Amino acid sequence: MERIFEAAKLDVATLPDGLTHLSVYTIRKSDLRRLSGIDRFPLQSLSLRWLSAPDLTQVPLPETLTTLSLSQSPKLRSLAGLERAPKLTSLFLEDNGCLEDAGALHSLPDLTTLTILGGTDGGQKIEPLEFLDGLSLTTLSLRAIQGADLDLGPVARMGSLTEIDIHGPNFRPEELAKVAAAHPAFHEQLMTLEDYPADMGMRCKKCGGVQKQLFLRKVKGLWCPVCDAAGLAKQLDGFEAMVAAARLDNPGGAA
Repeated sequence: MERIFEAAKLDVATLPDGLTHLSVYTIRKSDLRRLSGIDRFPLQSLSLRWLSAPDLTQVPLPETLTTLSLSQSPKLRSLAGLERAPKLTSLFLEDNGCLEDAGALHSLPDLTTLTILGGTDGGQKIEPLEFLDGLSLTTLSLRAIQGADLDLGPVARMGSLTEIDIHGPNFRPEELAKVAAAHPAFHEQLMTLEDYPADMGMRCKKCGGVQKQLFLRKVKGLWCPVCDAAGLAKQLDGFEAMVAAARLDNPGGAA
């Protein structure tokens, strides 16, 4: 059972007792009071869009919550208050303010999936990723992130990860190499170059062939495996050298 409301029209008293999924959008500061009481419901998932708050301390979170989505909330900079949802297993963050305080994640022993996405207008800002140290995530997604200055060491050290979705051009190649060295599946994923969809155009201007996609920062994204074979091999060999160096720096791999 799911209900979707604009916050100004939300009346908690009219919600059905067995409500398990709730989405609320356009939550102005004056509307935060309308969320009062949602923690009385056995919610499993909650989606908040356009939340006008710096953190989650004024958002009632039911203890039954397992999935939380927070999106398009530029004022949201802290996850303080999230500790009131101790059964949370999945957290989805998209196009919010700069994530400056994620310490509350360490109060969520069951959290296994974390997704952080930027919006279409620019990359998502995040403070250093040290907040990931000590978490036991199995799935991590970082896409459309302003990651040119970020250290991916905490991702490389997370031995519990089984699925990593990191958009290469957002990060320095040497940082991606750290993750690739520690997580072979991610290494294979990066090096398995997908075809650029033929129906999208952008075929090789020389031979008309389908091009390959290479997701590394400050490197062109499309390569013809025939006409650009030498240049593509040079890029791949250069990255493999970075991975080898990262393995020497951390011979034990992920913790």
